[in-house]
Amino acid sequence: MEDTNREMRALQHAYWMSISEEERLRRCGGLFAMAKQFIEARAPRGLSEAEKKRFVFKELYGFEMPERPR
Repeated sequence: MEDTNREMRALQHAYWMSISEEERLRRCGGLFAMAKQFIEARAPRGLSEAEKKRFVFKELYGFEMPERPR
């Protein structure tokens, strides 16, 4: 939100600080879940579950999912 002016940033900060920590966490979790659903919906068709997970991870975090050691 680097393009938001100072006044709006202050209003937004005041709003977020006025709600409980639990409510902030719940809302952020909901936004993350919604973003994940949007990404899954636009994933290329025909991907395996593993490929779909890798696609979603890359879209959310901006880099490839690290390989798990076996």
